[in-house]
Amino acid sequence: MKKTPAGDAFRVLALTDTHLFPEDYEEGFECISKLTSAAEPDFVLFNGDNFFGKKGEDLDFYSRLDDYFIGKGVKWTANLGNHDGEYNSSTREGLAMHLHSLPGTVFELNAIGKRYGNYFFDTPVEGASLAFLDSGTYASPSERIRSRFRSPYAALKKEQIAFYLEKAAGKRAVFLFLHIPLNEFENGYYLALADCSVIYGAVRENIRKDGTLNRRGDIVCSPAVNTGFFEAALKEGNLKAVFAGHDHLNDFAVDYKGVRFVQVQRSFSSKKASYGFKKRGFTDYSGATVLDIRHDDFDVRQLFLKDL
Repeated sequence: MKKTPAGDAFRVLALTDTHLFPEDYEEGFECISKLTSAAEPDFVLFNGDNFFGKKGEDLDFYSRLDDYFIGKGVKWTANLGNHDGEYNSSTREGLAMHLHSLPGTVFELNAIGKRYGNYFFDTPVEGASLAFLDSGTYASPSERIRSRFRSPYAALKKEQIAFYLEKAAGKRAVFLFLHIPLNEFENGYYLALADCSVIYGAVRENIRKDGTLNRRGDIVCSPAVNTGFFEAALKEGNLKAVFAGHDHLNDFAVDYKGVRFVQVQRSFSSKKASYGFKKRGFTDYSGATVLDIRHDDFDVRQLFLKDL
């Protein structure tokens, strides 16, 4: 484990929404290498909407990263995002099976319905675990109708919630990673903004260049319906933080009901993925999020590519 001023810590480097296509792979790999070298992590996570390609280039890139992290002695894994499987040479299940086959990852297939990659990873910090859930793709028609078409995105399934509660029981601290933010993220951010307790960052999703809100979109792009994960997890008392991707321009951290909500930094501004900082008129805050887990506490910070 890494030595920090506050003592021994297990360090996680979280990247998200790289949206890398084959023409971006070399530049993307360089950015991933820079972030990894700067953070010196024990563990690396790609939090969804990762690598695309229709002729197997995507699978080859995952394999290339596996060789890279094995060479560094760093464990890693990847969550599936709503776009993974849309622009790929394989289905979501195929991507999950490939990740599971790579020797350097901790990825477990553990399909719950058509959700792939639901599992816990116990860190060397006693009683502290990383949890991974596949937040899926798009909401069903009935869910969209129920939400009055406010959001097109899927929610965690009841079976995933039951799985999480079973595995989380008895843990001292759980740090959850999933792609699509929980419904509570938006309320958590605005409550923190109101009492000046935002730890860092801001929301920019669907904010126009003139600062006005595009009401056709959400500030936090959460699921169409709330299936109750957060309130259920709170009862166990050990959920310390939730890390989400999906929202390219948001990068905040706030505390809500005793749980840290973290919008992971978008990690690369690809040429094809138009919804990026610069193209929307904002400073480019691409980078990654660093989580340090210690026995009695944890901390989270931003890491910007522009500073490396």
